[in-house]
Amino acid sequence: MASETDPRKERAQATRRRMVEAAYPLFSEQGWGVPLTAIAAEAGVAVQTIYFTFHTKVELLQAALQLAVLGDELPLAPHQRPWFHAMVEEPDARKAIAMVVENTLPIFGRVAPLSGIFRSGEPEVAAMWAHSEKLRVDGYRILMEAVARKGPLKVSLDEAVETVFVLMSPDLYWKAVSDRGWPPERWRRWLTDLLVDALLA
Repeated sequence: MASETDPRKERAQATRRRMVEAAYPLFSEQGWGVPLTAIAAEAGVAVQTIYFTFHTKVELLQAALQLAVLGDELPLAPHQRPWFHAMVEEPDARKAIAMVVENTLPIFGRVAPLSGIFRSGEPEVAAMWAHSEKLRVDGYRILMEAVARKGPLKVSLDEAVETVFVLMSPDLYWKAVSDRGWPPERWRRWLTDLLVDALLA
């Protein structure tokens, strides 16, 4: 059995990472139509290596999205990160919401450039995005449950989750920052104030 430090395994992991890092900007710039040959050339591998590793183009896109969400190779969802635990320990609900928005900002900065690809009309892509959006709802429920324990919400927990889902979205971030030219800091302040006003009693 290969050990965790097996050089072959480390090379395979490094090659996989290189393919995902090559795919991310090309998917962002060219959308679903980017040919796998272009991704392979950027990564310095054969197209067959992409198929051997990811099997389908959708699986490669899923890996690119996962890298954008996590920002690294650690298999930790946002609500498992140190900042989330710090937010849970913060007694002030307003400060807690500010922490959520602040730590979501870099995630959206990475995910938003991919958002256009999920409107490509491809059924497999749509199904993958629907699953990702469900995970976002589940994650926001965890966040709002933590905020609700700090003091009463102005709305029900379900409505709070829906509000956060709609307002704290990569699409809305991209519209503000890319389409309208907002600095990310302006978006952070705007969203924090909006959520505090909409959610907290």
